[in-house]
Amino acid sequence: MSDDREDARLYMLDAVRGSAAAQCNLGRLHAEGRGGLTKDEREAARLFKLAADQGLAQAQYNLGVFYERGRGGLRQDDREAARLYRLAADQGDASAQNNLGFLYSKGRGGLPKDEREAARRYIYAANLGDVAAQYNLGTLYAEGGGGLPNNEVEAARLFKLAADCGLAAARCNLGRFYAHGRGGLPQDNREAARLYKLAADQGNAAAQFNLAEFYRVGHGGLPRDQREAARLYKLAADQGDAEAQAALARSRGIFARLFRSGADAGDGQQQRQEEQERQREAAERERRRRQEEEQVRQREAADRERQRRQEEEQERQREAAERERRRRQEEENRRRYEASGDMSVAQALEILGINAGATEQDIRAAYNRLMKRVHPDVGGSAYFSKQLNAARDVLLRQLRAHV
Repeated sequence: MSDDREDARLYMLDAVRGSAAAQCNLGRLHAEGRGGLTKDEREAARLFKLAADQGLAQAQYNLGVFYERGRGGLRQDDREAARLYRLAADQGDASAQNNLGFLYSKGRGGLPKDEREAARRYIYAANLGDVAAQYNLGTLYAEGGGGLPNNEVEAARLFKLAADCGLAAARCNLGRFYAHGRGGLPQDNREAARLYKLAADQGNAAAQFNLAEFYRVGHGGLPRDQREAARLYKLAADQGDAEAQAALARSRGIFARLFRSGADAGDGQQQRQEEQERQREAAERERRRRQEEEQVRQREAADRERQRRQEEEQERQREAAERERRRRQEEENRRRYEASGDMSVAQALEILGINAGATEQDIRAAYNRLMKRVHPDVGGSAYFSKQLNAARDVLLRQLRAHV
């Protein structure tokens, strides 16, 4: 990858000239605080809007994300987010299709709640390789939602695609399928534990709870470790995971000593019942909140993956553009020299990269240095070898003529 600072400099130059792609890329660097730029989401939003107003799908998508999440000094506005996602989706942007599907699934942004339309959007985006859409579509197949048949084999396939790209929720769900031998997968607690560990390390609450369960009983090749189980329960509980909260509430002994900071391990039955009742009342609210937050996190992870791929594509394009520039320069030089007939002294000096008044030693040194780079035997150009030979001969004839 090229240096972010150089990218930022070039984007600035092109952005001032009105390039939508440069405005969008510069906005992304501002949003992330890269390329020597301060992190400035307001400036990122301004640049995304400039590019979005020119019809650039990527900028419309990025600006939609900012509106959906109330970032960059913009008010939180699902309707504006939905409008921008639709503009980008109509141009074939996969991530915009996925996010529009999410809004349909929730009935947000002025859209009707329509799981069938959400599924249709997810299918389109998943087929284009959008990681979050693969996860969302896998969830629908696992549950038989969105008008899709219950198909755990297809769900497992989609979870694996997303898990292989590093999506934490997909790793957790694929781990569950391995733990229970679902989706045509073999029952494999070791693979389940591996996937739970990957997702737990990424902060996924459900994976932290599942991994805690494995440590509690010693599954998946893991040792039975109550302390590690307690630590993971606490991590998940702190994110609002109702199952983890209930596990902590039910637990006595080491869990109490680790996390109740001196509370009496012999709490009365009434206190336990009150705590469990409060957790039951909160569980459904927390489940819904967590589900939406998890989807947001997964879309953010998909955004990062999308940006990584875009950066790689931009690097490939820059390299191709540089190769094309050099090819055109070579062709221009060739046409220029051919049109001029005999090579002039000025042309010869330019080719060898030396100044007027060079000695024979200077001429031969420059010739030898350049020939090592352009000779056909080392993958160079026969045309440029010929030009070097001609330039050397012109300059040596000039020297001899003045002796």
